[in-house]
Amino acid sequence: MAISCSDKSSGVVSVTETEGSVKPPIRTSSHKKGACFTTKSDTWSSKVSALNVYWHYSWGVDAKISEPDSVRFVPMIWGKWSLDKSLASVDSLAKAGKVKHLLGFNEPDGKEQANLTVEESLTYWPKLMNLNIPLGSPACIHADNVWMKDFMAKAADKGFRVDFICVHWYGDANAQSLIDHLKSIHDLYNRPIWLTEFAPADWSATSPATSKVTRENALAFMQQILPALEKIDYVERYSWYSSDPGNAALGNSALFDSAGKLTLLGAHYSKF
Repeated sequence: MAISCSDKSSGVVSVTETEGSVKPPIRTSSHKKGACFTTKSDTWSSKVSALNVYWHYSWGVDAKISEPDSVRFVPMIWGKWSLDKSLASVDSLAKAGKVKHLLGFNEPDGKEQANLTVEESLTYWPKLMNLNIPLGSPACIHADNVWMKDFMAKAADKGFRVDFICVHWYGDANAQSLIDHLKSIHDLYNRPIWLTEFAPADWSATSPATSKVTRENALAFMQQILPALEKIDYVERYSWYSSDPGNAALGNSALFDSAGKLTLLGAHYSKF
């Protein structure tokens, strides 16, 4: 089965505002906007709250008591490790009505991530399906690569359920490029899309100062892409990935500065 969400949006952040000075507003009504933060730090809950989002995922399965009020937690089966224990945790949360969706493996096509073959993933997939909640595809490094196409084709041959496609995107600060990419993914698999990680990046940069994606570029990109994502009916959820502000490729796309305060970009995301 597939799910759908309403699409409402508002808010603009002026580039003249001082970073860190913008206070989080009252929660907005967008059911698409999310946040992705691990729960290993002491600041994750306050960051999720500051971003004024509808949903949050942590690349794990544990629903923490410090999850901000009214934020929906979405578990992920990251990989094959402790699989049965993770599935049992999600099953308990689902039966208690605390979770409504499940995300599949995280970048199984990456050696430094879940690192699974297509055949391994298909072996485990029925266990994820058996939880009987809407299930997202493996979130590949590229949703249109050979690994993902092979997985989706073989899953279809086996009659396996994949309710929506999880997409990662780290291209340049070109909103139309991302819009075109999402359309191609939707055309390819004919499923709703969850854009679970995205931010503009410059992978050739040696520091944020040398990045072709400046903070101004990133803000302009966000101001264009968020309204577009809200209007595209097959994009059901999205979650901006906020890296460390010192990261060479992604630092200028960070939502929080080194002191944990909202950047101008973070303030716009919060207000949207």
